[in-house]
This record gives sequence, C-alpha cells and structure tokens, in this order.
Amino acid sequence: MRRLLRRKALTIIAAIVSFTAILAGGIVATATPAQASIRICLASANGCIGAPTINFGDAVTLEVDGRQINEQGQHFICCGGLHVFRFQFDADHAKCVGMPDGNLNATVRACSGGNNSNVNWAEEPQGDGSIKWFSNTKNGFLSSDNVQGHQLFVGSNGCNGCFQRWNN
Repeated sequence: MRRLLRRKALTIIAAIVSFTAILAGGIVATATPAQASIRICLASANGCIGAPTINFGDAVTLEVDGRQINEQGQHFICCGGLHVFRFQFDADHAKCVGMPDGNLNATVRACSGGNNSNVNWAEEPQGDGSIKWFSNTKNGFLSSDNVQGHQLFVGSNGCNGCFQRWNN
C-alpha cells in the first residue's frame, strides 16, 4: 500500500513539475521585446520634437535635444498608401504628439484617442532620405519655424518659413 501511495505521489509531483515548466515556457515565449525610443529631429535645421513638460495639453516644441519618442506603427495605411504611426513619449506611454480640435498647434494628447485625438501621423518618405509626417485629420504636415522653444504645428505642404522634413 505504501508503494502505491509513493508511486502516485511521485507521479503527481512529476505532473506538477511538467505543468509548471510548460507554463513557464509559455510565458517566456509570449514576451515582447522592449521598444527602442529615438529622437525625431529636423533634417535641415537644429532641433528635435520635445516638450518641457508632458502633461495633457502641454505644448510640443522644438528643442535642442528633444525627447525620446517611440514611433508606434498602427498597422494600417492612409492617404494613398502611407504607413501610419503615433509618436508616443517614452517617459509616459499614455501620451503622444497630437493636435487639439480647432487648433493646428501640437500638444501632448492621449495616445488612446487615435484619429479622435489627432495623434496619427502618416509617414511620407522624401527623396533625400528625410520624412514628412502628414496629419490626415488636420490635412497638413508636422512643421516647425526652426526657433528653439517654439510650438510645433501643422502646416500646408511647403508653407512659407516652414521646416517639414524630419530624420529619425
């Protein structure tokens, strides 16, 4: 009788160890790698996308070093085949670069709002290797006047005094 109980106990222990190993293996297999953050800077000028503070509604400005940004692919295209991204602040993943309703100045917006928060940007590669970022909801390009500390904005294609080409 003792032998039988020992065998059952060993079988149960072996089953528990195997089940635990399967669970641990499954967890490791589903882990996702950390996303690398970058600085998005003007191609032909000095300055990067930044913000002195990143509270909702704060201005997104041109800064010497800028902020670390995660370019989040949205897995859809718009505007004639352009891939769509969100610019998520690495310091707070709930916050993105976007535009408030009724305004063309860039502010810190909720990433979860998508087109409703005007945080989606379509990537338009340029012949020189730079990128123009198009806002479909605002019908214009992410722009700067190339003055440190000034708020970024959406401008029409090639607007006078606008810097619209960015490097990642």
